[in-house]
Amino acid sequence: MKIVPKVRQFLFPALGLICILFSEHLTTVLPYIMGSAMVVFGVLIGSSYLTNQERAGQRSEDLTYGIVLLILGAAFIVQGPNTLGVLGTVWAVIGVRKAAKSLNRAIEKIKVKERFLAHVMEFSVRIVLALVLLFNPFEKFSTHIAILGLELIVIHVRFGKPFFTD
Repeated sequence: MKIVPKVRQFLFPALGLICILFSEHLTTVLPYIMGSAMVVFGVLIGSSYLTNQERAGQRSEDLTYGIVLLILGAAFIVQGPNTLGVLGTVWAVIGVRKAAKSLNRAIEKIKVKERFLAHVMEFSVRIVLALVLLFNPFEKFSTHIAILGLELIVIHVRFGKPFFTD
């Protein structure tokens, strides 16, 4: 599917621009968007498991994951703005995980005596942003949406694809 990379090259910068221009508004509707997406994916994952006869004899992890995702999504929709703290905390933990990967790449580059400064810089930015969001998820959430938008634009326009892979 050669069309997917081309669509991504235009879709992600467009989403980035939306994140920058409408970060405050996105902050208020994000719980509903995320909740709806989780419900849809939960139903798709669960129904895929139930309709695939080959999986009938396998472990039921996909089914249970789909059910949990459905329940979590419904809770996000019902709770709405009350979920921003949870979203911010989860986003921060993901950021810490990505920072750790960046640091690991830097250490691996140092071991083989290759250039590592870009990975150290990436680690520094990721860890600072993650910690700021972790300790103040409500106040900094819309700022992080705008930063996400900038990242989507810079990475996909300048490089055509993400240059820092996870």
